[in-house]
Amino acid sequence: MTSAIASTALSHCFLAALLSLAGASCHAQAETSPVHSSTVIPQEAPQPPATAHGLTGSVALLSDYRFRGISQSWMGPALQGGLELSLPRGGYLGLSGSSVSRHSYLDGRALELDLYGGWRTELAPGWTGDIGLLHYNYPGARIPRADGPAVRYDTTEAYLGLSHGGVSARWSLALTPYFGLRDSTAGVAFAEPLASRGSSRGSSYLDLNYQHPLGDWATLGLHAGYTAVRHYGELSYADWRVSLARSWGPWTATLAWAATSADARYYRAANAAGQMQSLGRSGWVLSLSAAF
Repeated sequence: MTSAIASTALSHCFLAALLSLAGASCHAQAETSPVHSSTVIPQEAPQPPATAHGLTGSVALLSDYRFRGISQSWMGPALQGGLELSLPRGGYLGLSGSSVSRHSYLDGRALELDLYGGWRTELAPGWTGDIGLLHYNYPGARIPRADGPAVRYDTTEAYLGLSHGGVSARWSLALTPYFGLRDSTAGVAFAEPLASRGSSRGSSYLDLNYQHPLGDWATLGLHAGYTAVRHYGELSYADWRVSLARSWGPWTATLAWAATSADARYYRAANAAGQMQSLGRSGWVLSLSAAF
């Protein structure tokens, strides 16, 4: 994502309640954005619909929050939580959130809030379609500019998904500049300056997943994704992940190996002491989640 990504709205009362529920804190493609995840490593797509109309939720603790393969927590732990309301006729609304690193999301509150809504329906026996909107919000976080006001990282995407059995695919399209990347921020949004080539609106992400049960003891997860950043091809990259998940009662523990082809010159971030982290490098991610 941007320096925040690359170097990677509701009331405060409701936010506080959610953070408390999550144990401290409130994607994509993803693979990632909080609480939408195959195997609880956040994904930008919401969880499968509940079997009945009502409110469902989850909380999770991760050793690293990866969004589309890029660490959002400076390769450190993250706390997440989310709520989803199932509506009649396949509709749904949701709120999820995660702690993120201030080294990536400058001047912010170390928080990502995602608001989403959409519609799921059975298109044919065994085939489910999903269409919706997802808004990523980073309270207080801004991309600084020397020649004008700072720019928000906030981004809105539309998504279209299809699933059958253990196979799912989702395509997301940015309806706004991709995490703040536009002409006025190209020189400062990432770890290395980019030449101004217009707005990144229209960037997209393709998310492919496969889940396969390994008897009664675990589930194998395979993921591949591709981020295409419009007008800034040097930022485009592939990501992939292999995971094993084991559930007992409402709990799920997941161990995953995540990697990307992201160019480390852009996808990195430094702390106040000048220590640099490559945010797209391969590594293990461990998570523990509970659904309610």
